[in-house]
Amino acid sequence: MTASPEGRPTLHVIECHFEFSGFNDHLVKAGTSVYLWNLVRQFRDRGHRVGAVTASHGLLPLLREEHEVQQLDWRLTDNIPVRLDPAQWPGFPGEVIVPVDVRAYRMTVDGIDIVMLSSDLLDLYPDSFYPPASAKGTDLGYLKPLVFQVAAARFLADHAEAGTIVHLHEPAYHYLLPAALRDKGLVVVSTVQTNFPVNIKVYAPEVRAVLGHLGADTAVVDGLADPPLDSDLDLAMRSFLPQTLLYHDYPERPGHDYASVLALVVRSAAALDFLSEGQLEHALTQAETPFEQLFARLAVRRELRARTDRLVVGGCAIGDEWLDVERTPERRQRTLTGLGLDPALPTIYHNGRYSVEHKGQREMLRAIRRLLDDGRRCNVLLHCLAPKRPDDVDLDALERDHPLLTRVRTDPMTSAELVDWAASSDLSVFASKFEMDTFLMAMGEAMSAGAVPVATAQRGMRHFRHSSDLLDPQATGLAVPRSFRVNDPLLTDAVHAGLCRMLDLIDTDRSLIDALRNRAITVGRSFTWENAARRFLAIFAACAAGTPPAEATPLSDTKTLLLDPADAAATEAGHGSARSRPGWIEVGWRDGNAARVEIVRAGERAEVVALQSGADGTFHGVVPDSGGDRVALLITRWDGRSVWADLGIQPATS
Repeated sequence: MTASPEGRPTLHVIECHFEFSGFNDHLVKAGTSVYLWNLVRQFRDRGHRVGAVTASHGLLPLLREEHEVQQLDWRLTDNIPVRLDPAQWPGFPGEVIVPVDVRAYRMTVDGIDIVMLSSDLLDLYPDSFYPPASAKGTDLGYLKPLVFQVAAARFLADHAEAGTIVHLHEPAYHYLLPAALRDKGLVVVSTVQTNFPVNIKVYAPEVRAVLGHLGADTAVVDGLADPPLDSDLDLAMRSFLPQTLLYHDYPERPGHDYASVLALVVRSAAALDFLSEGQLEHALTQAETPFEQLFARLAVRRELRARTDRLVVGGCAIGDEWLDVERTPERRQRTLTGLGLDPALPTIYHNGRYSVEHKGQREMLRAIRRLLDDGRRCNVLLHCLAPKRPDDVDLDALERDHPLLTRVRTDPMTSAELVDWAASSDLSVFASKFEMDTFLMAMGEAMSAGAVPVATAQRGMRHFRHSSDLLDPQATGLAVPRSFRVNDPLLTDAVHAGLCRMLDLIDTDRSLIDALRNRAITVGRSFTWENAARRFLAIFAACAAGTPPAEATPLSDTKTLLLDPADAAATEAGHGSARSRPGWIEVGWRDGNAARVEIVRAGERAEVVALQSGADGTFHGVVPDSGGDRVALLITRWDGRSVWADLGIQPATS
């Protein structure tokens, strides 16, 4: 075996993903493509053999205009049996046969061989690549990602030699592949790119049928049923949790079982990789979220915790163009005056795709507008990337009411423009919610340019070291409590208070702001593709050698990941009572650290009744008596932590 320039054995790495288009900015649909293109070039530069397998998405005619595209001597003619859940596919038979005729094509870009699998089905949706959600249950084109998995499994089994590292991305799009490739002599590593609900599942009869068709062991699907979740508290949690985007509820019907996607993948892959330690911690614990108590009993948690030696963090990075940004008075003067703004005013920056819930932009916009309505004088630079100008009343109101202080862009901006904006800003704001960010490149970029962050304390952003304690010697900026609510007034208040606090410091404690900025720059610039590639190659080498990959790249804090939720969590959050009154239930709770206490009743959509708060940490309220004997409470504390309490209803006293 040959060795790389670093002295390690040369590896053969195949990046296999439904979307691999980062070599062309105009074809990128999601950040994963950019991530992959940065990573494969790092592997190439270290002397390793690297390639990619993806779907063609109908792009072959376009790609031939710029690249030499070669048809390979490989073809798959197949009839794939796909079991359909009748509840999701009304009017369709329980099993459909999907005929496919797949050809393979190869082009080489910057020394990277990219194989594209093409068929009638795989060439659908050239604009989006992905089937629209509306196709589920109505159009078999929705099965495009499944067909790609089958075609990729056949191609890799035919072409990849034993010992090849097959690096997969996003388990929701490759849940079949680890089991399908396990006995082919290939080393499979899976990366979790985005935080779908950790309990996301797939129709188990579909998995068994397709794996059986591929000649794989279908036992990987067995034993993944969750225990009964039917207590009053369970039902309340299951009704409420979908709106937090942490949990998806599945029907409980005999013969229509669902299996956890993450559990399927971690059972068969050599390693399950995450972009940050905080993302891994969140996936493994759901700590301090409204989902934590229910999650503790699910099969996916059991399967993940049984294989912690396979759980790794390869990491992520920011673009090289952000690693040596210069903050100069001349740049600030040129950029801000060019925008018609006053360079003498403090400046706030935000960059992200337009996603009001994921990115917390509704709360962010309202917090900034309140700031300006109150007479604060500061510049606001907002880039909210969208295909067209969003119809957003908060965005419109901010621009309309404060035209001399705000500049908003929703069209694509070049890296050079974004660097200028960030390097001319004093603060950056990232109010992301629902633990949906797994790394957040835009925050690292802003920090590397010296824009001190005000950001939510999401686990997936924790590596940036912002803190609620600005005197922490490692703090890079201010952390505000995370949120799992749509249209959350507590988050709006927290972002507003955080921005006010930081603007005050710019005026009153320049030394502290400068210290935060210097640390922000250092931390932001530490996330390089070179470092990420080094970690991945160590993970790949360990997997190829059959040693635990988690030992190759130790985490900074493994003890936290292995802690069990405290049995006394609800007691620690306070105490209360529920008493029966004629036709009503009277509920009281006491917790000096609670920001919000709510009664939650199960239903097709949870009924939520907020208790009224008193000045002494007490909460009181009444709800109609529905005949039950227990009341479920959700307590949200000022620091963002959540916990459920289950109160027995006491009879009225005479």
